[in-house]
Amino acid sequence: MSLNDSRIDNGKSLFFQRLVVYDNDRTDPQKNIPCLHRSHSSPRLEQTKQALAPPAVVVFPSAASSSPLRRLRSLVDILKYLGGKSCKYLIMLNSNSSERRDYQEPTSPAPSTSSSRSRDRSDLAELDDPESAMSTVAQLFEQLHASMTSLPEKEVMTKKLLELAKAKKEARVLIGSHSQAIPLFISILRSGTSVAKVNAAALLSALCKEEDLRVKVLLGGCIPPLLSLLKSESVEAKKAAAEALFEVSSGGLSDDHIGMKIFMTEGVVPTLWDLLNPRSCQERVVEGFVTGALRNLCGGNDDFWKANLETGGIGIITSLILSKNTASQSNAASILARLVSAFGDSIPKIIDAGAVKALLHLLNRDNDVSVRESAADALEALSSKSSVAKKAVVDAGGLTVLIGAIVAPSKECMRGDTCHSLQSHAVRALSNICGGTASLLLYLGELCQAPHSPVPLADILGALAYTLMVFYGTDVKSFDPVEIENILAALLKSHDSNLVLDRILEALATLYGNACLSSELNHSNAKKVLVGLITMASADVQGHLVRALTRLCCDGLGIWDALGKREGAQLLVSFLGICSEQHQEYTVSLLAILSDEVDDSKWAITAAGGIPPLVQLLETGSPKAKEDAAHILWNLCCHSDDISACVESAGAVLALLWLLNNGSPHGQEASAKALMKIIRSADSATINQLRALLLSDSLSSKAHAITVLGHVLVMASQRDLVQNGAPANKGLRSLILFLESSHENIQEQAATVLADIFSTRQDICDILATDEIIQPCVKLLTSGNQVIATQSARALGALSHSANAMFKSKMSCIAEGYVQTLIEMAKASSIDAAETTIAALANFLSDAHIAKEALDNDIILALIRVLKEGSLEGKISASRSLCQLLNWLPLSDVIPDYSQCNFIIHALLVCLSGTNLENATSLDPLDVLELMTRTKEGEHFISLWSAFLEVPESLEPLVRCINVGLPPIQDKAIQILARLCQDQPSLLGEHLNRNQGCIAFLASRIIESTNTEIRVSSAITLISAMKHNREQPIDSIKTSGQMKNLISAFINMMKQASTSTSLDIEVWKPYPEKSLYNYDKVFLGVPQSGKVLEETVALWLLSLICSTHLISKLTVMDLGGVETISDKLASYTANQQERLLH
Repeated sequence: MSLNDSRIDNGKSLFFQRLVVYDNDRTDPQKNIPCLHRSHSSPRLEQTKQALAPPAVVVFPSAASSSPLRRLRSLVDILKYLGGKSCKYLIMLNSNSSERRDYQEPTSPAPSTSSSRSRDRSDLAELDDPESAMSTVAQLFEQLHASMTSLPEKEVMTKKLLELAKAKKEARVLIGSHSQAIPLFISILRSGTSVAKVNAAALLSALCKEEDLRVKVLLGGCIPPLLSLLKSESVEAKKAAAEALFEVSSGGLSDDHIGMKIFMTEGVVPTLWDLLNPRSCQERVVEGFVTGALRNLCGGNDDFWKANLETGGIGIITSLILSKNTASQSNAASILARLVSAFGDSIPKIIDAGAVKALLHLLNRDNDVSVRESAADALEALSSKSSVAKKAVVDAGGLTVLIGAIVAPSKECMRGDTCHSLQSHAVRALSNICGGTASLLLYLGELCQAPHSPVPLADILGALAYTLMVFYGTDVKSFDPVEIENILAALLKSHDSNLVLDRILEALATLYGNACLSSELNHSNAKKVLVGLITMASADVQGHLVRALTRLCCDGLGIWDALGKREGAQLLVSFLGICSEQHQEYTVSLLAILSDEVDDSKWAITAAGGIPPLVQLLETGSPKAKEDAAHILWNLCCHSDDISACVESAGAVLALLWLLNNGSPHGQEASAKALMKIIRSADSATINQLRALLLSDSLSSKAHAITVLGHVLVMASQRDLVQNGAPANKGLRSLILFLESSHENIQEQAATVLADIFSTRQDICDILATDEIIQPCVKLLTSGNQVIATQSARALGALSHSANAMFKSKMSCIAEGYVQTLIEMAKASSIDAAETTIAALANFLSDAHIAKEALDNDIILALIRVLKEGSLEGKISASRSLCQLLNWLPLSDVIPDYSQCNFIIHALLVCLSGTNLENATSLDPLDVLELMTRTKEGEHFISLWSAFLEVPESLEPLVRCINVGLPPIQDKAIQILARLCQDQPSLLGEHLNRNQGCIAFLASRIIESTNTEIRVSSAITLISAMKHNREQPIDSIKTSGQMKNLISAFINMMKQASTSTSLDIEVWKPYPEKSLYNYDKVFLGVPQSGKVLEETVALWLLSLICSTHLISKLTVMDLGGVETISDKLASYTANQQERLLH
């Protein structure tokens, strides 16, 4: 018998397209079709696939335990495999005569039996498999969409879909993404049975929990049928419709213009509002959802709200607030908050309606937290809009109630976002009433001191603590947090209960934890840690720590004195081994602060036995405790080598290496710093351990290990560093390998460390300047990372100091490909990178070919940039580069532009003025100036002197070199001044005479120097000092006790003149043409150009001294000066006679 349209057991009917069903027939109607007999248990899928080679017949045996739904489920299993095949299948179903065939309409969508619950769990389990879930949902929609499906069957299908949608988010997404889902549900809402409509509305509610699906539901046309369902007589229908409207409107109206248009067009708000009319007695759940939907849709852009507020709407809202319906109260308060914000002119009516008192009543402890949160929101809105509302809140006792609302979550042990929102709204409401958060803080502070406050002190302190925590006001400048600190410190001294003490400490903790307030307080970090320590301390110690805190706050003491100095350190150290993890954190943090600020604490910690427990914390403490312990050990080691030895003997190296590998980033950094202080020798074990850390997966650990390894290798012997196979050599080559790392930060760290090693250990560069080391550095010169490129350049620059002939021969080859790159980096990169690049180039420029190529690539522009913008160190590097260039190339080629030359001179002098001359024997800026003054080119020489004339004070650095520097520095400065003095001797003389020590030093160099050029240069510079004021320099020489030795030196210079050669120094001639002392130029040996001999300069100075200091004439006579001059005259006369004879 064909059952194409038959009902199957228990009223469950099922319609299959393109399927023929036969009943009670074990024989196949078509003999050529294979047949699979269905057992009571589900067939395995593989067996099904093999047997169901289409066309096929499935025969289901009858059994009392085989329910139609189970047989249906088995069928679905098969259809999952067969669903995509375009052929007919014959399903043979055996049934027994006892099975009922009468149709019964179900009274509820889901029978509550144990078997049905078991089946539901089985169905939900299927959803764990994506393919199974998709198949199940698709089949349900196919059945729901089938034209032959009856209305009762649609109830079953919608109920099934609803169960799936409520159970899992994935199921909601599957259902909502089906193309027919929304149209089918809307269709059922319009024409389905009552039960199906409820199910469909509930399904829409479930789908709206996903925002993307909510928009899809809204745009699918759900509003009209839901509003229609909301007006039905069925309570269940109203509940389902109200909930669906609440969910679909949960996105609000602020950013959804299309949704807003839909809601307004369909008149949703007026319809919902009508349901709240006091004459319409709505069920509590319906009323809750309706008010929730109105809260979602409440906004200032809808004229409906304003009109309703004017016509009794405030009364309705107030009545809802006063109702016993929690959801209605919460939603009504939220609606009121939004309407107040939109329509401030309605506030008087709201106050008159008694809304303020009603809202304050909602803040009572008896109400749900969501109700209290909404009430606080409304009070915040009222107090922000109207001074009348503020007064109404105050008059109704609102200050006390709002303070209670702030502390309610902590007193009632409530948690969650709603609690935080309640506190936030209450604080803002109080701030509005008091005139700002700063004023609220002061009010609460005053209230703490009031003798008869209506609010318990603990509650006031709790509210103060929360307000301090959330205070980020822009009016912080008008608020002095010291006032609050003083109030709390005074309460700390006089507290009378543990509860009050806890609240005081809580308030102090939030005060010191607030970034914008704590910055205005002294020792805020130490105070914060001390407060935490007090909260963790036992009763016998707590009193001592509280007294320390009050002394720190009130007596103006530092943390060291407040704790009792060494006794305090001993107490803190005693906590390290016996307290809890949190207690340890506070303790070690306070010790870290002490070690940062107080030197005496370092020996106190050591003497109290603090080092062993600190080392232990490196392995067993919390991440924060490990960081602070490592930091303390670093501080201790920085203070004393003896302490460092104690730390090392306590086993800190191994513990720090473990932290370096396993700690947090901050812990690793602290560990690296400590290790670089503790490790004082390059032993093999430490190097091998650090090399092992280089294999770590942590990039941070690896980077810090590279840094520490570099520190250790610097201390290694030359032999260990250069000998293949030695641990130090292996460590160095490990760093070379990291230059080719795929991680830029590792490359950068390795390049920096290698540059430091080669710069510090010049003794190894000669041996290690090989291809294996040079080539990886050269490759990184073109790295896109500027730091890597510049550090590689610095490493190569350090290696270029090597005397290795092979390396020197490679310099030109390296320059051909990379010098231009380095110069471009110096021009375009950051000034720090430019300085590093120039420092490297300075060493490369010792090669003539590289110097020429660098000049062709406009290196002078990069040098000028560093001289203009760079640090002192960078300017010195630029000076060294200029010096290298001038050693190979003429000044006119290096600096052809007059303005550039002028700038460079001034920049070099500025650099010279900032240089420390102590123990310096060579100064690059001075060397450059000395090379520049040797030029024979008139235009450049004029430029040099013009630079000094434009800023006469620029001579001061050179005069300072004479006055302060060592002899090599003095000599360079004297040579420069001697070459420049012939045009403006009086200008130079002024500077020399202002620094009287210079005169004595010039005299000293004339007396002591064995270099003829230095003696003559010193004498010429001294002549400039006597140009307009002879008495002052002569007095300086006399005071220094050098007059006799100086005259003796002049006489010796005249004696040696016969064997000396003429020095190419142009000088100012000391006497005008008409002077009494203007001897015959031929006699003096002074040609018209002013070039002089050594004896001539000596004779000039001797004549100047004798003409001013008469006593010196006797000294000249005593030292045989007259005879020397007579001999010179006689020699001159003989020479003249000989010339006449010829």
